[in-house]
Amino acid sequence: MRVYRIILILLFISLIICGCKSETIEEEFYKTHKKKGQEIIYQGSVMKRPFILYKAPFDNGNFGIGLAVIEGDEATGWKLSSSNAMYNDAKLLIDQSGINFKDNVRRYLIYGFINDPEINKIEIVDKNNQVIEANIIQTNWKRVYYGLVEMNELRLNAYNKNNKILFEVPYKSKN
Repeated sequence: MRVYRIILILLFISLIICGCKSETIEEEFYKTHKKKGQEIIYQGSVMKRPFILYKAPFDNGNFGIGLAVIEGDEATGWKLSSSNAMYNDAKLLIDQSGINFKDNVRRYLIYGFINDPEINKIEIVDKNNQVIEANIIQTNWKRVYYGLVEMNELRLNAYNKNNKILFEVPYKSKN
């Protein structure tokens, strides 16, 4: 009987020390994202750091896009690092989330969704003026995109199939 108590105490202490880490990235996401309508629409990785783009319902009935950044690995389990969601009804929704990586460099995951069928390419300019082409993915909901950059300020261009700029940040007047 005493042996069982000791085993239970040791098990309880190990749970406290180790915490309850999720075995899968999806399990970790759904532990904290329980609102009806939250749905994973894309799962990816940047610099070995997993992330999830998800459909995010808002109280006004609209759906936006959210980003959940995960840390950990299969051996130690997964833990939600950060999560946020945004909505607007623009032709191109743009949001960003800063992520600190193991090399002590803060990079920004630029992401959003595309409501304009003419947009077929998005480029993000990093702090060294290098152009990074965003990944555009067709999901079962909308087209979404993401790109990882080091930056001081957001600089982004969205193009049509003829390479004409349809949208730019910061906005530049054509006059």
